[in-house]
Amino acid sequence: MHAKTVASFAETLDPASYARVPDDWLVAVGDVAQSTVAIQAGRYKDVNLAGAATIVGILNACPGRDLPFAFGGDGGIVLVPSDLEPQARNALKGVQQISRRALSLDLRCALMPIAAIRAEGRDVRLAYQTLAPKRKLAMMSGGGLDCAEILAKSAKGASFVVTADTTTEDADLSGLSCRWKPLESQRGVMLSAIIRAKDDTTSLPAIYRAIYDQIQSALARDACPVALSNLNATWPPRGSAQERAFGRTLFEVYGQSLLGLISEKTGITIGGFNGQNYLRALPSHSDYRKFADSLRMVIDCSTREADGIESILRDSRGAGLIDFGLHRASTALMTCFVSSTDNGGHVHFIDGGDGGYAMAAQDLKTQSKTQI
Repeated sequence: MHAKTVASFAETLDPASYARVPDDWLVAVGDVAQSTVAIQAGRYKDVNLAGAATIVGILNACPGRDLPFAFGGDGGIVLVPSDLEPQARNALKGVQQISRRALSLDLRCALMPIAAIRAEGRDVRLAYQTLAPKRKLAMMSGGGLDCAEILAKSAKGASFVVTADTTTEDADLSGLSCRWKPLESQRGVMLSAIIRAKDDTTSLPAIYRAIYDQIQSALARDACPVALSNLNATWPPRGSAQERAFGRTLFEVYGQSLLGLISEKTGITIGGFNGQNYLRALPSHSDYRKFADSLRMVIDCSTREADGIESILRDSRGAGLIDFGLHRASTALMTCFVSSTDNGGHVHFIDGGDGGYAMAAQDLKTQSKTQI
C-alpha cells in the first residue's frame, strides 16, 4: 500500500490522494459507551482521555510501526496490519480495563477485518497530510470507519467485539496526558463541525472540497484553535490523578511536568527539552481538521463567521447535498500523545469544549431525523 502524503488539508479532499487499504488489515475501534451521559455530567476531559487511549495503547504496543489513526472525541480508530493483530487485541483489552478502573467509563472495543467491511459494501482508503517535517496525520475515506462503528454495536458484529478478561494486563499509555487548561477562544467561538455527504456512492464525494472552500472563504484568517496565546499549564498538572491511575510514577507525573514548565517559561533547555520550541510546534501538530468518513473540524472563529458557516451548511443541506452537526463553545480541549518531544514525536488531539464532537454528532442525528 502506497498512501499518498499531501501538503495541504484541501488536497486530502481529492479522491486521487487515497490508496486502498489491504483486505487483511483490521480496523480497531474504541468507543465510550454512554458518552453523552458522561458529557452532560461535565466529564469532557475523561471522555477525551478514554477516546485517545484507544489510539495510544495500540501505538505503544506496536513500536516502530507508523499506524494510521483517527480521534473522534469520544472514541478512536486505528488501522492495523494483520501481523499486529495480537498486539492490537491485547492493547484494546488493556485500554478497556484501565478506562473502567481509572475513569469509570465503559469502552466498547472491536477489531474487524477490512474484508468484512467491504462485504458490507463500504471501503477503507487512506491518505496523509503533512503537519510538520516529521509528523503526518492520516485521513480515511470510503465509509468503512462508520461501518466498523455500527458493526461494533450490532449483533451482526458480535464476533468482532473485544472484551477484557481476568488475564488482561493494562495497556501501556505512556505519553498520554491532558495537562493543559481548556483553550480559550481568541475570536469568540470554538465551533465543532461534522459534515457528511448525502452521496454514499463514491468514496469521497466532490461536495466536501466545495464545502471546505466555502468555509475557508467565510473565515478571515487561520482558524486553528491552538495558539501560543491560549496555551496555559499549571502545576501541579491537570489530570495528574488520571495519569497516576494509568500507572505513572510520581516523578513522571510531577517531576517531569515541573521541569517542562520551567523550560517553557524560561526557554532553558533541560535534559534536551526546549519548552519554548515545543510550544511553538503545538499548533502545527494538532488534528483540528481531519477527514474520517466525514469532514470534521474544531475551529476558532468569530460569532459572525460561525453564523456564516452555519448558513453555508444549511443551504447545502437544503439542496440535499449534506447532513451536518454543529456545536458552539467558548473553549476547546487538547489531549496530548507525546512519545518524544522531538519534532514529529508528538500529536495533539483537539475537541470542542462542552462535548464538542459528541454534541455535534448528536445534532447531526437530530437534524437528520427531522428531515425524514
